[in-house]
Amino acid sequence: MNTRRIIFLSLFGLYQISILLFTIYMESKKNDLNFLFEMFKDISLFKYGAMIGVVLLVIEFLWSRNDAKNVTNPE
Repeated sequence: MNTRRIIFLSLFGLYQISILLFTIYMESKKNDLNFLFEMFKDISLFKYGAMIGVVLLVIEFLWSRNDAKNVTNPE
């Protein structure tokens, strides 16, 4: 595995762990309606977090495709 892939997978793993911790935190606050209403005001920010995940997934797909092409057609 090359350095680029290790760095990417580290970032992607950190992203996934942060989402996990966020959902656990939100679940612990599910009985606090004031907190949930405050979070609802910022719900539009969650789409940016989702876009980060999609961008990371697309980058991984493109890098894997490029690596596979380089294996079949070494220059």
